[in-house]
Amino acid sequence: MENLSGDKSQEYFADGMTDELIASLARISSIRVLSRTTAMEYKDSHESLGKIARDLGVDAVVEGTVLRSGDRVRITAELIQVSTDRHLWADTYESPLDDVLTLQNRVASAIVDQIRIQLTPQDKTRLASRRLVKPDAYEDFLKGLFYWNKRSREDLLKAIDYFQSAIVKDPQYALAYAGLADCYGILGAAIVGTVPTIEVAPKAEAAAMKAVELDDSLAETQTALATVQFNYKWDWKAAERGFRRAIELNPNYATAHQRYSLYLTAMGRRSESLQEMERARSLDPSPSV
Repeated sequence: MENLSGDKSQEYFADGMTDELIASLARISSIRVLSRTTAMEYKDSHESLGKIARDLGVDAVVEGTVLRSGDRVRITAELIQVSTDRHLWADTYESPLDDVLTLQNRVASAIVDQIRIQLTPQDKTRLASRRLVKPDAYEDFLKGLFYWNKRSREDLLKAIDYFQSAIVKDPQYALAYAGLADCYGILGAAIVGTVPTIEVAPKAEAAAMKAVELDDSLAETQTALATVQFNYKWDWKAAERGFRRAIELNPNYATAHQRYSLYLTAMGRRSESLQEMERARSLDPSPSV
């Protein structure tokens, strides 16, 4: 999604809209949706859509624009069938900032209608779900995502500040707690961490548990808690239940497949681990931790 504001400082907002639309589409079990990490590699690319699609092995591309004006958001999106370069659908949606999640679900529903996907009852429920968020908290959450996706120690610390700010403004914001848990988890990870585990593990656990308490229907919250149970609590059964539940809720969530693969490797279940990693790679050819 392209930032139409002309203000580079609003780039985080357009990127956040891209993240959220991907998340809305990814919850539909019958389609394969590539991850944010991979999609963002082609931001500002001069490659043709045909070449991008061939590189990624996809049949269609969604692109569009985001314009924020005060407390309102306008999204223009279009769906392009790559093999024919045919524009299957395009529309414009507008809503108050505090109802932007519903707006994104409307866009996702319209795309699904155009590609004639048969929705399961669970898919329909997910697309119809209505979550309101306080505008100031949502802005901080998007800024947190922006820095989380950079993955450096400095950027992760910035992401933590923004996720914490979002929680202060909206204490019921489950995804902000999940983001906080993931940041602490990466900072304390044995392989890539830069902060002693003993300092961040309790914070990661508290944030992940609160995320699931607030909303256990999100793959992000389930994955955050399962990661804590695997990395820090060594509660193998609970960790596996969490990863499997996350994948059930969102089969396109590459992070859940990736982390479940690491769990399966630790359990000595190598063939299953390879299957999960292959699934993660098919969803996110340019993975991040």
